[in-house]
Amino acid sequence: MPQNPLMETAPATREHTWSRYWSTGVMHSCAGSYDATYSGAIGSFWRTAFLALPQDARVLDLACGNGPLAHLLVTLPERSDLRCDAVDLADIAPPWLADLAPEQRARVCFRGRCAVEQLPFPSESFQLVVSQWGLEYSDLDRSVPELLRVLAPTGRVQLLLHHEDALPVRLAAHEIEHMDWLQATRGFMDAATALLAPMAQAGTAEGRARLAGDTDATAVRERFNDLQAELQARIDLGQCPDVLAEVRHRVSQVIGLTVQQGEAAGRSAITALSQDLADARLRLKELRDHAMDESKAAALAKRLTGSADYGLTPLVDRGQILGWALTAEAGRGCGNLP
Repeated sequence: MPQNPLMETAPATREHTWSRYWSTGVMHSCAGSYDATYSGAIGSFWRTAFLALPQDARVLDLACGNGPLAHLLVTLPERSDLRCDAVDLADIAPPWLADLAPEQRARVCFRGRCAVEQLPFPSESFQLVVSQWGLEYSDLDRSVPELLRVLAPTGRVQLLLHHEDALPVRLAAHEIEHMDWLQATRGFMDAATALLAPMAQAGTAEGRARLAGDTDATAVRERFNDLQAELQARIDLGQCPDVLAEVRHRVSQVIGLTVQQGEAAGRSAITALSQDLADARLRLKELRDHAMDESKAAALAKRLTGSADYGLTPLVDRGQILGWALTAEAGRGCGNLP
């Protein structure tokens, strides 16, 4: 089977990128679109799976992020018997753990810097293995056999996978195009960085006097203004303009900071913004790389079951496809189908 395209990204780069993202405290990768524990179709999908588990069942959440599934499981009032282990390649420390009652906290265990391809659990440990927009990011030639190894003989697998027709996947191409424009050589971010030295001078009367006759500084300012106008034209087209508006706002803040605190403070802030853009681009590229059509999702399902005996359907909420909902029984998987 072809190598997973994500493996082109160095594991350390991926780990650091997602660690920075989860350190912001967001519960999941759809922050702003769904609440912390997922309402609607996503919440129903997972609640149905958890409520159907046998008494004292143990659940494994793969590529868990900040743990919305674990949170949902341990806070289900009907099932105080369930336990959850959750693993992620990133360095994770979900902030909501501190808000749990002690008896709830005792039922969930997070392991950061833990690869799905090498799980630290004995064989046949879990009655249910779940993953939400996560397993497909792994090296499936290694992670699927590991998943099957730790799954109990009577266990189940339930996954929510990226769907090629999901709205975030379709919009990601536009967002990546905007990010590439922003960070191109002599592009908007370069122009903003070049503006910092003149703006630092503008913080004092003496500096402003020197700037008045500085033709180089005038050219830098005019270049930035031209790109500001181009940025506005892109926003006016209305194709995923949020990243453009956010960067414009943050650059304005950086310029204000530079005037007040000097060039070093401004350069530190613009570097942080550039890192955020690079991280976001990597996440979007990986989202597109791992979105599945029906044939790819079915191939993964057959890996898990060794047969055509599985459930696979688009999960839809508010008229939009969220992903592939995949359910499969344990005991028939073969891990590595061609």
